[in-house]
Amino acid sequence: MMETTVANVRANGKIALSAYDPKTSEGYQVKGSAVYLTEGPLVDALRKKAEAVFHGAMVVKGAVHITPEAVIVTTPGKDNKKVL
Repeated sequence: MMETTVANVRANGKIALSAYDPKTSEGYQVKGSAVYLTEGPLVDALRKKAEAVFHGAMVVKGAVHITPEAVIVTTPGKDNKKVL
């Protein structure tokens, strides 16, 4: 899981995430820089949470730490492509 994302982050350190509400079509894209971590406090916390929730059925190998640089409106209408 996530092999392509991790390879891309390692290659160029950039990431873009999109999210939207299908009921309202409200959406946003977050662009930024990212690093893939395999150890440290963030990864430790994720491993602990995954163990508590999934009881060993999911193993956390690492985490993508994102630093947002831009948030862009993707909602259809007059504000589409507006940078917040």
